[in-house]
Amino acid sequence: MAPKCFPSLAAAAFAAMLFYFFLKRRSKGINGGEANNSAAANDGTAGDSSNHTSTEGQGMAISSGYDYEVFLSFRGPDTRVAFADFLYTSMKDAGIRVYKDDEDLRKGEEFGPELLQAIKQSKISIPIFSKDYASSPWCLKEVVQMVECQKTKGQKIMPIFYDVAPAEVRYQTGGYENAFHIHKNKKRYDEKTIQKWKDSLIVVGQINGWDLQSMSNRREGQFAKTVTQKVFNELKKAYLVVSEYLVSVDNHVDAIMEMIGDGTSETQIIGVHGMGGIGKTTIAKIIYNKLSHNFENCCFLRDIRETSKGSGIQCLQTQLISDILDIKCMDIKDINEGIQEVKDRLSNKKVLLLLDDVEEENHIDALVGNRDWLGRGSKVIITTRNKYILDVPQVDDSYELCNMDQKRSLQLFSKHAFRRDSPLDEYIDQSNRAIDIAGGLPLALEVIGSLLCRTKKEMWDATLKRLESVPHDKVQSKLKISYDALDDRHKHIFLDIACLFIGYDKDIMVHFWDASRFFPKVAIEVLQNMSLIKIKENKKVWMHDQLRDLGREIVRQESKMKIEKQSRVWDPKEALYLMRRPEQGKKEVQALCLKFDHKEKDHFAYEGFKSFSDLRLLQVDNRKGKRCQDELPLKVPSTNVSRENSDLLPHLRWLSWKNIPPAFKITSFFMKNVVILNLSRSGITHDWEGWNNMKVMKNLKVLDLHCCPILERTPNFPAHSNLERLILWGCDKLVEIDRSICQLKCLVSLKVEGCSSLQRLPKEVGGDLTSLEYLSPEHCNSSERLSDTIRNLESLIELDISFTGIKELPNSIGKWKNLKVVKMSRSAIRNIPNALWTIENLEEIEATLDHDFDVEIGNCISKNRSLRILKLEKARIYVVPKLPKSLMILALGRVHMNSFPDLSNLVNLKELELSIVHDGESDEYPMPQWIENLSKLESLKVDSNHVTALPIHMSRLLPRLKHLELCCARLHCLPSLPSSLSTLTLYSQDVTTLPTDVKSLLPQLTFLRLRCPNLRCLPSLPSTLSTLYLESGDMITLPTDISSLLPRLHLLSLRYCRDLHCLPSLPSSLSDLSLSHCESLSSLGDLSNLKKLSSLSIGDCAISEIRGLDPLENLLYLHFRKLRQVETLPSLSNFNRLRFLRVSNCGNLVEIHGKLPLSLKKLEIRQCGSLKELPDLSSLKGLKRVQIKCCGNLNVEAISSLCLEKSVEFTEENEWGEKDDESESEQEDDESESKSEGEGDEDEYEGEDDKSENEEEDDE
Repeated sequence: MAPKCFPSLAAAAFAAMLFYFFLKRRSKGINGGEANNSAAANDGTAGDSSNHTSTEGQGMAISSGYDYEVFLSFRGPDTRVAFADFLYTSMKDAGIRVYKDDEDLRKGEEFGPELLQAIKQSKISIPIFSKDYASSPWCLKEVVQMVECQKTKGQKIMPIFYDVAPAEVRYQTGGYENAFHIHKNKKRYDEKTIQKWKDSLIVVGQINGWDLQSMSNRREGQFAKTVTQKVFNELKKAYLVVSEYLVSVDNHVDAIMEMIGDGTSETQIIGVHGMGGIGKTTIAKIIYNKLSHNFENCCFLRDIRETSKGSGIQCLQTQLISDILDIKCMDIKDINEGIQEVKDRLSNKKVLLLLDDVEEENHIDALVGNRDWLGRGSKVIITTRNKYILDVPQVDDSYELCNMDQKRSLQLFSKHAFRRDSPLDEYIDQSNRAIDIAGGLPLALEVIGSLLCRTKKEMWDATLKRLESVPHDKVQSKLKISYDALDDRHKHIFLDIACLFIGYDKDIMVHFWDASRFFPKVAIEVLQNMSLIKIKENKKVWMHDQLRDLGREIVRQESKMKIEKQSRVWDPKEALYLMRRPEQGKKEVQALCLKFDHKEKDHFAYEGFKSFSDLRLLQVDNRKGKRCQDELPLKVPSTNVSRENSDLLPHLRWLSWKNIPPAFKITSFFMKNVVILNLSRSGITHDWEGWNNMKVMKNLKVLDLHCCPILERTPNFPAHSNLERLILWGCDKLVEIDRSICQLKCLVSLKVEGCSSLQRLPKEVGGDLTSLEYLSPEHCNSSERLSDTIRNLESLIELDISFTGIKELPNSIGKWKNLKVVKMSRSAIRNIPNALWTIENLEEIEATLDHDFDVEIGNCISKNRSLRILKLEKARIYVVPKLPKSLMILALGRVHMNSFPDLSNLVNLKELELSIVHDGESDEYPMPQWIENLSKLESLKVDSNHVTALPIHMSRLLPRLKHLELCCARLHCLPSLPSSLSTLTLYSQDVTTLPTDVKSLLPQLTFLRLRCPNLRCLPSLPSTLSTLYLESGDMITLPTDISSLLPRLHLLSLRYCRDLHCLPSLPSSLSDLSLSHCESLSSLGDLSNLKKLSSLSIGDCAISEIRGLDPLENLLYLHFRKLRQVETLPSLSNFNRLRFLRVSNCGNLVEIHGKLPLSLKKLEIRQCGSLKELPDLSSLKGLKRVQIKCCGNLNVEAISSLCLEKSVEFTEENEWGEKDDESESEQEDDESESKSEGEGDEDEYEGEDDKSENEEEDDE
C-alpha cells in the first residue's frame, strides 16, 4: 500500500470506530429507556411503549432499538473458538455492525426479542453450517427466520459450509439426517415445525455460498478476511431498511417481480403508481432489496420531487453517477450536461436503479433517457403519484397500488396500536371506527394506530371523533402534496368532487364544469393520473375518504372557518343555518345542499336566496325520510319561494330539487343558465306547470326524472332544446315517451331501464335521434323486437336490452361501427346475428341468459383488438374460434366439445369461466397445458365432469389467482394452490380428503365452499376464514377446536352432513349459522358464546326440542324448517332485536309458547298443519307483514282482520307448491351468500343520499 494513502485510511478507520461506539451507546440508551418504560405497559392503555419513526405506507415503521447489519449464526461447540470468532472480529474491525448469536446468552426454548429483532433488522445473515449444526433446534429456528426475512424483506443470506458439503445441508443426509431422526424421536417438536426446518435448509442449501470444506488449503484467518471483504462490498450497495410492520405485501411484490423479470437478461423499466401514503416506496424498497444481490451497480434516488425543486435535477444526476461508479463525481452544471454524462458513464453497465417519487416526465428523461443507455439486464423501478408520466416509451409496464381491505387494515392498525395482529377485545368497536376513518390507506392506519397506542381508553372516542371530521396533520400534509401540484382549474374541480360529487356520474358532471369553461375532460384525466380520484366501471366518481376530508378541510381553511364564507356548503344543517339568516352576506357561497326535515315547515323569503348571489349549484331534498315503495311523496312541506323574481340566483348552473309535490312550482329562479335539472322522485306529471320553465332553459343539457312515481308520460320537449341526456329510469308508471322527443337532435343518452309499464320506444328514437350514443331499455316490458328505425342509430356506443322481452337484434347492427358495448343479460334473445362479430370496436358483449340458445361465434372476432369482455353463459357453443388477445374477462357457458378450446393466446385474461358439456363418451383428461400462459388470471371457474386433475404446479403458474371455483365431479384431489387465493369453491364426488397443509398454503383464504359428499374430515383451515359452506354426507364431526382455529368465522353453513351427530363449541365471531339436512343432528349443543349471532336457520334435522337459544340476544333472523319431531317452540319474547321469524314445514308443531318479540316486523308460517293458534299479534307495533300458507287449523280470518286493523300487509295461500320445500333451502344459502358478500345497489348518480330512499326500512 502506498505510504501517502495511510493517513487517509487511518482517519477513515478511526471515524468508523467512533461511529460504531456511538451506535453501541445509543442502542444501550434506548434499550434502557424501554426497560424504564415497561412498567407502563399495564396501566389501562392500549399497546406498549415503542420508539419508531413512520414513513410512507404499508405499515412502514423503523425500530431504532437495534441496529445490526449482519447476523452471524453458528453452533458454538463446533466453530466458536476458532472460525466464528475470527470472522466476528474481522467484521467488527472493519466497522461492520455484526450480531453474534452466543449460546451462553440463550434462555429457554424461545427467541428473545433482541435475537428476533437482530435477525429482522440485519441486512445480511450468515449461517455457518457445521456437522452438528442441525442438532441445535435453536440454530434451525434461526434459519427459518432468515428465510422468512429473505422472502418478505429481501434480506441476503450468505451461507458458509464449514465442514459439511452443501448437498448434505440441502438434502439432509449424513449427520443432518441423523439429527432430524433425533428431533422426531424426542417428540418435543411437531411434524409441521420439523418440516419447516427442512424446507428452510433446502432453500439455504441451494444458495451459492462459500464451500470451505472443499478447499484444499484451509487458512481460516485469511478466509475470514475474504468473507469480510465480500460482506463489506454487499453492504455498500446500501440495503434499504423497511419496516417490520408489514402486512400483505407479498401479492404486490410477486406481481411486480413478475413484471420486472427477476432472473431474466432483459432490461425492464417498471412504474409503481398510487396516491400518497399508499405504500409505493415501501414496496419498491422490498423489490430493490430482493434484486440487489444480482447487481454490482445499484442506486436509490430518494424523494426526487422535493430534491429536484431544491438542489435541482443535476444533483440527482451527480448522485447517480457517483453511486454507480463508486467515485466522487464532479458537479454537473446543467441538465443537458448531466444527460450526456449519465449516457456516457452508464453505457453498457448493468444497473439496478430505484427512482422514488418522480413528479415530471423530464425527470425520467434526465436520469434514464433511452433504455439503450443501460446495459443488458438492467432493472429500473419508478414510483410516482402521477400515472401520466409512466405513459412514455421507456416504461415497459406499470402497477397500481390500491387501498387495503378491511381485514388487512385491521391487522396493520393493530400492529401500530397494540403491537399485535388483532385488537384487544375491549377495543374492537373503536378499532373498526379507526380503520373506517383511514379508509384502507396504510399511512393513515399507521399514523392513527401510533397516535392511539398507549392512549387511555376514554381518550379513544374523543380522538376518533376529531379525526372523523378533521384529518391528522401528518396524513393531510402528505396528501396535500398532490393537491398543490394542480393548476387552479383542476383544484376547483377537485374541491367540487370532494365536497359535492363523490358517487356521481362523470358524464353528468362534465356539463356543469363545461358551462364554467373549466375543461373538465382534461381535468378528470389529470386527477385520475394523480390518483386523486378513480372512475369506476359504472362511470361513478370515487375518491378516498382521506382525500375527501382533505378537500373539505381546505375549503374550511380558505373561509377561515366561517360558514358564510365557505365556497361550498355540503352539510345540510349548515346550509339551513345560513338560509335562516338572510341578513348575512353569503356571496362567496357557490354550492348549497339543503335537506328539509318533514317535521319542520321551513318557508323561505326571496331575501333568503337573494343573498347567495354567486350560487352555481343548489341541491334541495324534500325527502321525509325512508318510506315504503308504494307511498307517494306528497306530504312534504311547501318550500315555494314566497316571491316570484326572475333575477334570483343568476349564476345557477345546476338545480336539483327532489321529492317535490305536484303543486310545487319552480318559477322564482333565473333558469336561463341552468345546464342540469334534477327533479327525481317527485310527484309531477306531464302537465305539471313547472315545465313552462323549460322554454327558457336553452342551455339545459341534462334532465333527470328518475323514479318519479306518478309520471305516465314525458312532457312536451321544446324544439330548440340542446338536451343531451334524458334520464327516466325507474318510472314504473311511465307508459309513453312523447313524440316530441324527435326534436332533441342533440340527445346522446336515453335511460329508460326499469320503466316496466313502457311497452315500446317511439319510432322517432331510431329515425331522428342520430346523435344517440347510449340506449338502455333494460327491465322494460317492451315488444319482442326493436323498432325497424333503430337501424339509423349509427352513433350508438352502448345498447342494453337486459331483462327485456326482445328476442332478436337487428341485422343492421353490423353498420353501427361505433358500438362498444352490447348487453343482453336475462333478456329473451334467441339469436345473435353474425353481423355483431364483424364490429371491430366492440369492447364488451354480455349475454348471461336464463335459457339455452345456440351461438355461432364468427371467425372474424379474432380481428377485434378492443374486446375486453365476452360473456355467453347458457349459450350452446360447438366451435370456439381464435379469440382476440385483448380479452380480460371470458365466460363461455356451455361449450359442446370433447376437449377444452385452445385459449393459449389469451395472455391478458383476468377472469375465466368455462363449462364443458360432452355430447358423447369421452376419456378423463387434466386441465389443458395452455393454462400456464394465463399468468394474470385472478378468477377461474371450471365446470366439467371429465377433468380429473389440475396442474401440479398451479401455485407457480397462476400467482395472482384470488377466486377458484371447480365443479368437477371426477376430480380426484387438489394440488398445491396459489397462496393468493381468497375464495375457493369445490364440487366433487371423488375428493375424499383435502391437503393437510391447506392452512399454511392458503394464508389469505376467507371464503370456502365444499360440496364433496365423500369428504370424510376437514384439515386445519386458515384462521383468516370468514365464510364456510360445507356439504358432505360422510362428515362425522367437525374439529372440536374449531372455535380457536377459526376465530374470524362469520358464516357457517352445514348441509347434507347426514352423519353429523353434534356440534362442537363454535367460534364466538359467528353472525350467521345455517343447519340443513343434517339428519343425525339431534342437539344444537352449547350456543351460549354466540353473542354476535344475527341469523339462525335450522332445517331437516333430528332435533326434537328447541333449547339453548336464550343467550342469542342479537338475533335478527330466525328460521325453523322441516323439523318433524318438534311439537312446541319456546317463547321468543326476550329476543328484543328479532325482526324476521319464519316457520315452515313443521307438520307436528302444535304451539308457539309465550309472546313474540315487540321488535318483530315479518312473520311467515308455512305448511304447519297442526298449529292451531299464534301468539297475540296485537301488541306488535312494528309488525309490517304476515304471511300464512297452508296452515289449515289456524283461524286465518281472525289474523287477517287483526292485520287489517293494524295496517299490516297480510297474504294467505292455500295451495301446496311441489317445489317450495326443495328450493327453500337452496334459496336460503343464496341469501346467506349474498349477505356475506355485502353487495348493494347504488343510485344513478346523486351519491349516497338516494341509495336506499325507496327501500323498506326492514328489508332483509
